Amino acid sequence: MALKFLVLPDPELAADLASEARRISELSHDNIVGFVDSGTTGSGATFIAMEFVRGLDLDGLSRLHGVDQPHVLRGEGVFRIPCSIVGFILFMVCRALHHAHTRRFSSGEVGLVHRDISPGNILVEKENGFVKLSDFGVAATVSAAQGEGGFCGKIAYAAPEVLLGEPVDFRADVYSLGLVAYELMTGFNPNRPLDPAANPMAQLSHALVNLDEPLVPPCDIVHGASADLSRIVARMLEHEPDRRYTGVDELMRDVRGFLYSGGIGPTTDSVRDYLRILEDPSVAVDDLMRSGLVFLCEKGVRDPMVRRPWKLTDHARARLARGENPARGG
Repeated sequence: MALKFLVLPDPELAADLASEARRISELSHDNIVGFVDSGTTGSGATFIAMEFVRGLDLDGLSRLHGVDQPHVLRGEGVFRIPCSIVGFILFMVCRALHHAHTRRFSSGEVGLVHRDISPGNILVEKENGFVKLSDFGVAATVSAAQGEGGFCGKIAYAAPEVLLGEPVDFRADVYSLGLVAYELMTGFNPNRPLDPAANPMAQLSHALVNLDEPLVPPCDIVHGASADLSRIVARMLEHEPDRRYTGVDELMRDVRGFLYSGGIGPTTDSVRDYLRILEDPSVAVDDLMRSGLVFLCEKGVRDPMVRRPWKLTDHARARLARGENPARGG
């Protein structure tokens, strides 16, 4: 199990943790980290016990490909995360969000907005390839989120309405997930300054100043990024909530169409095998693994192309050389 403890005797924080426990105890889905128990220890520490996921988060997935911030800032990424893998992760997180967004709770309220979608809260199991959404610590029911406003989550993955302190609904989760997908596809985050040492105020200032700058499609930043998935992500990242997807079910429909337009797409087993091969190049690719990873094969090539070069377009490389984030602007 994974344990979240509140050791210090703070009644307000203890109440928040208890509220989190009540919310997540009523969520039950394959793509959500499972709730086990909650309560108070004999020494008075409040805790939540959650399912322990043996795997890595999406920050770890990016590092596994070499597409971390030091490499990106030098324009020297090692491997590109295939868009089919990005799309699969996107689809599975959408399944989790659809469950949360439409859940009817014992209180009678319907819907829970996560409000903290970020790479660190999305986990991929190594044993079976399942993708799981975690940490509903700042989640709120739809009615509460619409009524309170204020900032929740992480600046780098916050929707415009969150950054501006306005009331939010499920479409803020869609925007945040779009930022995660964009970063997986390109190595860049439209909300994030290039300076890795930027303090929170500098991060917030950068995000606010650039909110109205047009988004550059991922396929115009990295060679080989899918134009179809780029269009889906661009709609997720519309500035105005009304221009985004009307619901996660609509988003899932488009992602499913992208994933399986060629007839064969990723499965949990093939994602598991993909991670195994990526982590250990000496792994022998047998016929069963090869058939599951056929969606990664180049035309006329039998073996799946797991390690794809991460290469910036000339325009993106020129902007990066000028100290500009290629994700926004002309």
